[in-house]
Amino acid sequence: MWEKFLSLIVSFYEYILFLILIGISFVILLLNENPQVRSLQGDVSNIFSFVNLPKIWINDLSNVVEENTKLKEENLQLTLLNIQMKEAWLENQRLRNDLGFMDSTRLVVVPAKVLNLGISPICNSILINIGKMQGIRSNMAVISTKGVVGKTVSVGKETTLAQIFMDVNFRISVRFQDSRVFGIMQWNPNGYAEVREVPKTVNIIPGEKVVTSGYSQIYPPNICLGEVLETRPSDNALFQTVLIKPSININEIEEVFVILSDTCYEN
Repeated sequence: MWEKFLSLIVSFYEYILFLILIGISFVILLLNENPQVRSLQGDVSNIFSFVNLPKIWINDLSNVVEENTKLKEENLQLTLLNIQMKEAWLENQRLRNDLGFMDSTRLVVVPAKVLNLGISPICNSILINIGKMQGIRSNMAVISTKGVVGKTVSVGKETTLAQIFMDVNFRISVRFQDSRVFGIMQWNPNGYAEVREVPKTVNIIPGEKVVTSGYSQIYPPNICLGEVLETRPSDNALFQTVLIKPSININEIEEVFVILSDTCYEN
């Protein structure tokens, strides 16, 4: 094996010697302080600088990727902060409206936050964050600034389950504001509320407001429930059924009030 190696060196000794001499020449050039040699060194460096270009390109690309990642993170943080600020502003507006409602109403009410929607398999309901500690009892009216939400049905120490008007078992006595006729409103599973057995002789028009009648030990009079959508013939030729669009979108409710008492009467 060594013989082959030595034979190879002997065969190419001229090339090997040439490479060694070139290497020595480069070392001498690099170590030389002569100004002309220094200038030559600069020219050589420029010629061979392309060797470093891939490394420079990779470093620049890596920096761009890292900077892009940081910018994405900062953008995410700003987006989340913007959402939080908007939520805070919206909550502030709602609380201002609620405060104005509490100042203007003659009802004695307790404000509450909605914790959950529809948690009970027994009825359509909301869970609110007040209970016996705040004087809440069963069968108290739950309202919002837009109208009737429902009534309390199960009261705990610090939370209360309230049946909402969208429950099929919910009933409430109502009055049509313009025509002055009374009726019982209930929720229809088809997606609207209705009042049945309204005399056909009564002229009820779309857009007419529907409010609580006051004939109740739970709901004070004149709290908004919605407005008339249309009237339909009843099975009985003497009556008609009135379809009502509720004034409240239950999915948008975040704050409500529980009526503790009315200055006209106690529940």
